[in-house]
Amino acid sequence: MDYREMVKSIPLTMRKPLSERLIDVLLEAKEGSNVPSSTAKTILFYWQRDQLHSEAGLINLLRAVERADPMRATAVLADFGLSEIKLAVSPAD
Repeated sequence: MDYREMVKSIPLTMRKPLSERLIDVLLEAKEGSNVPSSTAKTILFYWQRDQLHSEAGLINLLRAVERADPMRATAVLADFGLSEIKLAVSPAD
């Protein structure tokens, strides 16, 4: 499942609270340096326009959080009941 398919499966009412939790994870991630600067700039662009909950904003946010802190990313997705996405983002054991 690619990121676009993942985001399209997230209910619209869940997107804003999910984006808020994921940005918190990203900001607190110890491995934030794993996120390419181009992705970070894109996230900043959507954040400044209050569009992190948009399809494009969430795609980039998921991509970044998966690199920066995959364990917390999967925990947040589990909290939201997004088990299919959680499995796709889960780090390999």
